[in-house]
Amino acid sequence: MRMFLVCVGIAAWLMALAVLLVFADNGGALVAIAAGVFAVVAVVALGCERIIKTLEEIRDGRVVLTAKPTTGKPVSVLKTGVPAGAGTAATV
Repeated sequence: MRMFLVCVGIAAWLMALAVLLVFADNGGALVAIAAGVFAVVAVVALGCERIIKTLEEIRDGRVVLTAKPTTGKPVSVLKTGVPAGAGTAATV
């Protein structure tokens, strides 16, 4: 799915450039609108690809989550969402 969105994004950018190059001499609002539509499709497709990539990284556990308590000192958080060392005699 990510590769499809990347291909759609790249193709949309190319189509926007092609529309501008082919119809540059005519000008007009329709050319700008058509190029703008292709550009918006490209941005949305590439943005969705980044979202899917981030979700895959979170699912695979490649993202390290850190929680910042009120003390300002970063605390490592396990995948379960429980801070490391929570519930031990040292932290109680």
